[in-house]
Amino acid sequence: MLYIFAKYLVRSGLFFFCKKIVFSDRKTLGRQGPLLLACNHPNSFFDALLLGAYFNRPVHFLARGDAFRNPWAAKILTALKAIPIYRLREGKEYLALNDATFERCTAILKQGGIVLIFTEGLCLNQWKLRPLKKGTARIALNVWKEEPMQQRFTILPVSFNYSSFKSFSKNVVIHFGAPISHNQILRGASEAEQILELNRQIFTELEKGMLIDENDAGSIQFLLSNTNSSQDDKSSLLYNLKQRLYQLRLQQAKKLFSKLNDNKVYPPGKFGFVFTCIEVIVLLAPATVGLVLNLPVYLPLKSFIKKKTGGTVFYHSALFTVLIITYPIYVFLVSMVLTFLLPSISFWMWILAIATTVFCARVFVDLITGLRNYVAFSKAERRLVETFLD
Repeated sequence: MLYIFAKYLVRSGLFFFCKKIVFSDRKTLGRQGPLLLACNHPNSFFDALLLGAYFNRPVHFLARGDAFRNPWAAKILTALKAIPIYRLREGKEYLALNDATFERCTAILKQGGIVLIFTEGLCLNQWKLRPLKKGTARIALNVWKEEPMQQRFTILPVSFNYSSFKSFSKNVVIHFGAPISHNQILRGASEAEQILELNRQIFTELEKGMLIDENDAGSIQFLLSNTNSSQDDKSSLLYNLKQRLYQLRLQQAKKLFSKLNDNKVYPPGKFGFVFTCIEVIVLLAPATVGLVLNLPVYLPLKSFIKKKTGGTVFYHSALFTVLIITYPIYVFLVSMVLTFLLPSISFWMWILAIATTVFCARVFVDLITGLRNYVAFSKAERRLVETFLD
């Protein structure tokens, strides 16, 4: 019950927190188990929240073992389908517990479930793919030991691409790679050789699904921030983005995007600047109301989370989690007060009105950022970058 509630709470929060979430193939979200999601890990537990919110079936995911040390936290995390995984930095005495974790994952997969594992084993806010750990391959080989599972169970590589790791409004492109099945492992090879081969295949598929940073993170952010595809099911989107990134590298444009802020949105199309100005004027009133109502709760929470996370990879995920827990309470209380002051408007209408102004405020800030970024470029620079937009 808690998992279902959290799933739809997270999904509603993502509607406001992210500008666009694009899946290379939405049909994959309806896949049945047994399925092992082998993911890259650029954005802390926000990565797991994204897949858990949109997959039709429950997704069990591996999480840092130290988060389970508090008994209450352990109960909540377990209810949310989290499974503890321990690293050396958390103490050698905990590493033996990982055997139980792998057994638990194997049992879930044998029962037809879905397990998510971050196959790099660590999280860094970067557009890079790190060397893979052995855990994913170990789980897969253990499941494939049973002959019936050799036909049913597959590994699905999943690549996350974020336009930003800090901005409130962002685009996320999630690419599903080609499934890896039992007939792709090395027959007659040792377990160590099979693990190396599986990791090679997973690495290859993850890399295909990512925009990789070659000291041009600004170009990647620009392309992802301005992904305006109207269709979520777009298997060719990543290919097109990679082609544009390659062209930007030829143009040596990485210094160009240093002029833009972290959320590198830009007015799209030939008349993008004009249309953006019109949209700003239309949204000015409701967006102003939204900012006045919500900044008093948003800014203190943002400041608090920034201090607590200390610039770590947990900032973005922690901010989102705190907001989806506290913000509904805030909206409820404000709506109660407004209903008392103006009883002619119903409580539920106030909630709808506040949610609408929040959305308007998010879009408004994005538009203002786009105008700011437009002004930052010279005419020649605008002509260059506009050739790379959708």
